[in-house]
Amino acid sequence: MVRPLLLLGILLGLAGGMSLAPALANAQAVRDAELALQPLLPPGSRILRSRRLSNTEAEVWVEFRGNSNPVIMRLNPSGRWEQDMNATLARGASQLRALARQQTAALPEGFGQTAPDQPRPLPTQPASILIPPVDREQETQRALSRAGRADPFVPQNVRAPEPPLPPLDLPPLPELPPLEGATPLPTPTPDPAAFARSVQVSGVIQIGGESFALISAPGTLPAVVQAGQNYQTAQVAKVSVPERQVVLSEGGETVVKTMQNTTVIVGAP
Repeated sequence: MVRPLLLLGILLGLAGGMSLAPALANAQAVRDAELALQPLLPPGSRILRSRRLSNTEAEVWVEFRGNSNPVIMRLNPSGRWEQDMNATLARGASQLRALARQQTAALPEGFGQTAPDQPRPLPTQPASILIPPVDREQETQRALSRAGRADPFVPQNVRAPEPPLPPLDLPPLPELPPLEGATPLPTPTPDPAAFARSVQVSGVIQIGGESFALISAPGTLPAVVQAGQNYQTAQVAKVSVPERQVVLSEGGETVVKTMQNTTVIVGAP
């Protein structure tokens, strides 16, 4: 017996919602697959359309909370339609990767990469414009003759040293009393979890019991992570799809980031 309310779609909960349903105006509906899927849908969802992918596969589009997502149905040997969990999960994972590629493509080319330092090539000049070689002794004598000096090392216009000024007799400075109750200004302490606090959560997904999240931060590329992985200087401690939260750990502090204005479609097991 098929378990009621199986995991459906398992698609991204993205800011503002996201719908990737293709146009199926000319596709022939597979009514038997729709009827087999109807008891498995979560409350509040409805079937939009369906089409046959092959002799044994059908694609049924389901709307839930404003988002439309595909569910893959397969015809078993007994002639009954049932949900293909692996194909449905693979479709959700491909949509998550497509979102990551879209956000990465919006960044400028070469963003996040460090180019090696290379010396700038010196401009080259044709040999025809270079100063021709001259005799150094002749040029020295010519310059001295124009300056009217026989020896360039004899100083000119040297003034006699002036006598030093007598020291000024100034009165001693008065001593000021110390300020009462004055406390030194505290030195600001850098935030050890500054990077974790800057992380933003764009989407979450649950596949086969494992939870993943699409996160980003200023000056970094978006990444799909799960619990136990590192993102720059922060560690992903937990990814909660029902709560739409990602828990980060950095510098001995725990930072909880919550996804805003999003919808996550996860069927009850």
